[in-house]
Amino acid sequence: MKLFGPDAELTELAIRMMNEDLAALENEHSAGWDVNAAFHVTRHVDVPPLTLALSEHKTKVIHWLLEKNADVNNNDYPALITAAASCKPAIVQLLIDKGAAVNQQDKVGKTALSTALYGKRYDNIPVLLANGYNLAEDGRSLRQAVFNRQYPAIKILLEAGVDVNLHQPDMVFPYNPTPVCVAAQNNDFNTVKLLVEKGADVTIKDKYGERPYNAAVANKNEQMIAYLKALEPPEWHEEAQRLAALKKYKIPAKLLALLKSDHRRMEIPGNEYVSYIEFNRIVDLKEVNWNKHTFLDLLSDADNYGAEGLLVWYPKKKCLASADYEHGELKELGSVDDFLRNPGEQLNSIFE
Repeated sequence: MKLFGPDAELTELAIRMMNEDLAALENEHSAGWDVNAAFHVTRHVDVPPLTLALSEHKTKVIHWLLEKNADVNNNDYPALITAAASCKPAIVQLLIDKGAAVNQQDKVGKTALSTALYGKRYDNIPVLLANGYNLAEDGRSLRQAVFNRQYPAIKILLEAGVDVNLHQPDMVFPYNPTPVCVAAQNNDFNTVKLLVEKGADVTIKDKYGERPYNAAVANKNEQMIAYLKALEPPEWHEEAQRLAALKKYKIPAKLLALLKSDHRRMEIPGNEYVSYIEFNRIVDLKEVNWNKHTFLDLLSDADNYGAEGLLVWYPKKKCLASADYEHGELKELGSVDDFLRNPGEQLNSIFE
């Protein structure tokens, strides 16, 4: 993980470290330099010396600092988390041998495994696993690897016995999808099949009610749709059963007719935001419980915008609404009749 760009102006001490001038560093240490204190690397970057040495993989300096008892478990700058992204396995193992905590997290929840993935240092993953990395409680790394199509890492994690259904929210995935759902969203059919072979449960929904099947529908991947449909309960795909399950939402007759029809794409000519929207089939509607609101997510596609949450049926107020997941807001719109009379006007109000 780089701390600075190629044009950054380094301080004299940072230059000595980058040049691996151990004699100069020894003089600094003899003069009282605290090797565990953060120092100015550039005008805007202050980190402990070991963090700089690990980030730049300055092996001689790393060994020298460790001989001077540099702290490998600094709460603000855990050494292993930096090394896993930037260094060779020998350095990662050295830090562990010096007492670096394999399962330590930094202040934003990064782990040594997550940074190994970030730095594409797949060769460090087996070292972490062999030294006690707690994969059984890691519900994020497999999903991260799947999202970034890091196939070598996926293979290593699966062979290590990672729980393919364990999923925990993080900053990238606050809606907490499973790895197989992310693979489906990526339109990565091979990874979907691989995860299913390893026991992935395709019926698990994320925070917004999406499951892998919904993602396949959104991507219009007919092969994946058929594959996932065969793995789901049959009643989820039978119109009569879905209508019975959705009865509690009291969907207006005109909206119900639209969702049951074969002509669910609606052109919005002249609209400055979206030129068309497409409604889900009745059997593909997502039931969402979010921020103490319960609603049906209506769209499968929308021009220029993500369809998810853009237009929903909000039964509590018997109206259409728009769920802004990013900002945590539900904006109520008009009735279904109002929308059908002038869909462009209703859609415009979402963006006002």
